[in-house]
Amino acid sequence: MLRRIALCMTLLTGFAHAAPIDDALRQYDSGKYGEAAKAFVPLAENGDARAQEKLSVMYFYGRGVAEDEGRAMEWARRSADQGNIDAMYFIGTMYVFGDKIPKTVADPDQEAARWFFEAASRNHAEAEYGLGLLFLAGKGVVQDQEEALKWIRRAADHGHATARSFLANERPAAH
Repeated sequence: MLRRIALCMTLLTGFAHAAPIDDALRQYDSGKYGEAAKAFVPLAENGDARAQEKLSVMYFYGRGVAEDEGRAMEWARRSADQGNIDAMYFIGTMYVFGDKIPKTVADPDQEAARWFFEAASRNHAEAEYGLGLLFLAGKGVVQDQEEALKWIRRAADHGHATARSFLANERPAAH
């Protein structure tokens, strides 16, 4: 009986530690960005990679906080340094779509490709698709249709709906 009580206490303690991030994620998912930001900040400052990644997105798009691409990049890098593949993908996305981020590097497309590759090599479907598109366009990488299709196929295999649609509409080249 004492073991069961100890096990229950251990489980409850584990749930108590998980609750702040879960609450913050629920607020974020329901569009309560200001509340989510307040909840994410202390978690992110204490090293929670998910909170850091979400804060990055919030700063980039100005959701619940003032838009600040520099802070977005800082939080994403802290999260990516801990192995968060969503943050790795988002860093690539910021290099593609950021207004201020690209000005900090010589070739933003090359940086985007590097970060997409980091996440794609860990089976991140969005990053696989993004990397495929970069190879297709020759942005940041050598233009290579075969390599592009390899990554787009991987994305489709990992459930990426747009990649599947792309491949379904692909026509063989005429000779």
